[in-house]
Amino acid sequence: MAQKRDYATKKKGKTEVYPFWNLEDIKNVVEWFESHNEWDGYLITLLELLLGRRIGDTISMKWSDLYYENGNEREEVTTIEEQKTGKTTEIPIGNLVFEVVNKYCKKTNVNPMEHYEEFIFKFQSKTDWIKRAGHPIYLENDLDKWCDFLNKDLSDKRKEEIIKGFNKQKEYLSLGDYLYYEVEWTDVVKWHTNSYRNVFNRATEETAIPYRVSTHSLRKSFGYWIHQLHPFDPDCLISLSKLLNHATVQQTTDYIGLTAEKNRKYINDHNNLIRNVLEGKGNEIVKNSPVISLKSEDFGNIIMQVIKATDKTDVEKYQMAINLANDMRVL
Repeated sequence: MAQKRDYATKKKGKTEVYPFWNLEDIKNVVEWFESHNEWDGYLITLLELLLGRRIGDTISMKWSDLYYENGNEREEVTTIEEQKTGKTTEIPIGNLVFEVVNKYCKKTNVNPMEHYEEFIFKFQSKTDWIKRAGHPIYLENDLDKWCDFLNKDLSDKRKEEIIKGFNKQKEYLSLGDYLYYEVEWTDVVKWHTNSYRNVFNRATEETAIPYRVSTHSLRKSFGYWIHQLHPFDPDCLISLSKLLNHATVQQTTDYIGLTAEKNRKYINDHNNLIRNVLEGKGNEIVKNSPVISLKSEDFGNIIMQVIKATDKTDVEKYQMAINLANDMRVL
């Protein structure tokens, strides 16, 4: 499995980010968090890599997402509703997750069962949000009074967007609940995400990652490296598309960087061809061998027929197998 690549460094104006192409880069970033005693960042990073959730969903996790009330470890996460899509996906919890969680708990002196219904990752805006729960202001159902209460100076356009959002949704019956659970919580997640993102960017800068990455690269890496481990499994991309809540397999292929990786290979092969032309070797084109599909019983028949062909040389047997495979291939 290739672990070293030479990709272009970040260019101004580019927003697309890649998975962590090199396994060593993942190791270096995780070790950076450890060496700087950034234990929240350490666990957020690894949960992103191991569970493949979006950053906003990861920092919103509670201990109850990982444990049962009796303290037993869950085998899958079933309680995270994606903030972006509203979908819930069952994510199997691998054997490394609780190893890193236990390390985090030891380093931060946290007992998950003493904080079972609490957020794993503390943040001041979360604490303030929790303390505001049940405040009479939310019974007022008055957007302007709510703005005054939180010292928010919102534009008329933003206020219109909030009211439009409330009228469009079906979950919250009162404006006060919508403001608290939807508008305020979205801001809380954004502020916490930005805080982690700042530390993550520092980690990737100081470990000299030579290609474009962001916190979203962790989720992309989840998909990319699963596929690298199972490149010939026809079900791999289908499973990944479900795990990532993508609409199509092609979306997953693009998302985890496989399309970009293949495009780069095509371009490099083309560049090598043109180099050969310039060096007077224009006719030396090496084509990739075709990839064909066979039924398992047909593959067995080919082997048996070649074995029985005792009157042929090894070269002839090889060509015979190729011809039979071409005849039997599934189109």
